[in-house]
Amino acid sequence: MASALLLLAAVVVGGISQRVTGMGFALVTAPFLVLLLGPVGGVLVVNVCAAMTSSLILLRVRRDVAWRRFAVLGTSAVVGILPGSVLAQAAPSAWLELVVGLLVLLALASSLVARRAPAVTGTVPAVVTGLVAGAMNTTAGVGGPAFSVYAVASRWPQRSFAATLQPLFITTGLVSFSSKLAIDPSSLPPLAWWVWLGIAAALAAGVFLGDRVAGRLSQRTARVGLLVVASTGAATIAVRGALELLAG
Repeated sequence: MASALLLLAAVVVGGISQRVTGMGFALVTAPFLVLLLGPVGGVLVVNVCAAMTSSLILLRVRRDVAWRRFAVLGTSAVVGILPGSVLAQAAPSAWLELVVGLLVLLALASSLVARRAPAVTGTVPAVVTGLVAGAMNTTAGVGGPAFSVYAVASRWPQRSFAATLQPLFITTGLVSFSSKLAIDPSSLPPLAWWVWLGIAAALAAGVFLGDRVAGRLSQRTARVGLLVVASTGAATIAVRGALELLAG
């Protein structure tokens, strides 16, 4: 019972973070779900829940979505999932997590230092970002930090960026979920119906509370929160990979 309550609390906090900054649901909930359901089943449930959360948020922020940017980023992210899947099977996961985490941290730091430089423009940076985010989604389980680097470098307004992240996360989450389930249909954990109902209620509660919080924050504060979440996610991946290498 205590584990279930902790899980639902994590889902609520993840929903709040996703609504306020545009990302963070997987970062908050994945450790608990993986611990309770295992690495495969836990990630699958995270994919489903993240897509559900983004769907709820999208209903509220759809007017702010930059659909042209989404088309470029989303398409290239789906393409990036394919080589990411191959790389994830060929290379040790610990090394992948360490390298990806460090590269994202370096990119975030570089984007902040170079904020006075001319903004990144054009289709090529967006395509590269999507490819990297898609590959990261399958190799390390997180693609949001790559999008954050692009947002900072391109001077993308926070409101539009956070809104556009939602269809991006829906797309990458469902593609990742479908591909993994197609490979192994038994990987989805057999959760009772009341557990799914509780998760759905917790998701709705998190988005509802996030609405209240987001309405009181300035765009600058929300962007700072986004960078904190992205940096924390990248650092978590790098530390997890380093610990796995040391343990091995």
